[in-house]
Amino acid sequence: MNYLFIQLNNIDIPEERFDILSIGEGIDVEMYLESPAHLLTYKGEEMTDVVEQSSIREDLGKYDFMALIRKPMIAVWMDTEQREWEFENKEEADSYYAVKTLSCTNLAQIFALGLWMVKDCSVYSDLSYWCNTDTTYSSKNRRSIQQLNAFGKAEMTFFNSEEISDAFGYMTPIMQIFAEARNNNAPIDSLYSQGTHVLNIEAALSNNGCSFYRILILLQLARKTGLLCEKISWYCAILESLFAIERNHKKNVSEMTAAFITDTEQEKMEVIHSMRMAYKIRSEFVHGSVSSLVGSNAQAELGKLSSEVDSYVRRALRKAFFDENINYEETTEDKKRVREYLRNNWPC
Repeated sequence: MNYLFIQLNNIDIPEERFDILSIGEGIDVEMYLESPAHLLTYKGEEMTDVVEQSSIREDLGKYDFMALIRKPMIAVWMDTEQREWEFENKEEADSYYAVKTLSCTNLAQIFALGLWMVKDCSVYSDLSYWCNTDTTYSSKNRRSIQQLNAFGKAEMTFFNSEEISDAFGYMTPIMQIFAEARNNNAPIDSLYSQGTHVLNIEAALSNNGCSFYRILILLQLARKTGLLCEKISWYCAILESLFAIERNHKKNVSEMTAAFITDTEQEKMEVIHSMRMAYKIRSEFVHGSVSSLVGSNAQAELGKLSSEVDSYVRRALRKAFFDENINYEETTEDKKRVREYLRNNWPC
């Protein structure tokens, strides 16, 4: 039997188990979002003793082990395949399990994106542990894509059962977007040295693909940085890409964002005002100028603006990702089609 534990950071959840296998189409495993208080089970049988008797404590060390079991995690369980008994050396085994681990940690990253689609947060995963209790193979894996909230901070966020269910719902279109763009990426190179297997994941990524895929890349960049001027700049780029804006960016993005996400004239004017300020901050940042926000409240004002624009992006993507008419390829004809569709349905 194999188990894979993927640690989740900066999240608190109810004392429940959430089944996420149903959203992983074609993945023949048991996969759960586990709270620290819930019993570990596989095929209806408690697995706590099996885990305790494995080498997890020794492999992770005292502090990583305690952190893993005290935080929510994604637990993956699967039977041992015949080929797992036939590996000739550790490097062959490491290569095999690295691919399986990558698929599961990708799902964890998508889950973190789904949570952000529900509300602002800084949830991410960095530590995972794989163990085959039959062959005694084990590996500790680090893949850090730290995510920070709209204020550029790491903070604990509680998600209730309904919000977690909503996050699962947002994962479905996100997984479809990534799946359709997979063929555009290069093969993942790896480095094997002194028993350590390193995958060069980001070097294999391409931004060729549909607009939704490019938006997800930009969103990850926005959520990774704690520098608020940079974060706001990425948010602006997301909205430019979403609405296929090619000129008069400040005016067109501000007005299109307002038309797309608001229902009242008052809120529309508020969004336009905030987006114009965001573009001012972006211009100052990318051209190496000093921010026009000065004084003792400057950072607080910048955080407020970042939080506002973060919410605009979230609201826009909630609508857009479920409307394939807004997705487009990078051609003049397709971008023109999207702009006409947006103008006809959400006139500025």
